[in-house]
Amino acid sequence: MKNFDIYERCENFAVNIIGLIESIPYRRSVGIIGNQVIRSSSFVGANLCEADNARSRKEFISCVGISLKEIKETKFWLKILRRTNISFESKIFILEKEADEIKLILGKIYQKTIN
Repeated sequence: MKNFDIYERCENFAVNIIGLIESIPYRRSVGIIGNQVIRSSSFVGANLCEADNARSRKEFISCVGISLKEIKETKFWLKILRRTNISFESKIFILEKEADEIKLILGKIYQKTIN
């Protein structure tokens, strides 16, 4: 896998989530869960950008913390989506793995900043 900086990686992640949701045939549940997972996945990168422009260390820590919360929420919605859309299981699993990797990176950024 090609290494990206965390900002590009978060952006690609959100774009891939949107692509996934658009590829799943529409059902009411897919629409509802799709909206949630698109929002949470895009907020990961948006809050990271906010952290980059933070005016203080405290604000930086807060924004990175929000990004961590959003990636955890994204993982939750992806699990629900995978369990209810078995034919897309392998595509969703790849995105879950990417969410895990992003979570680890954000966790290290958070820990290094608070210590």
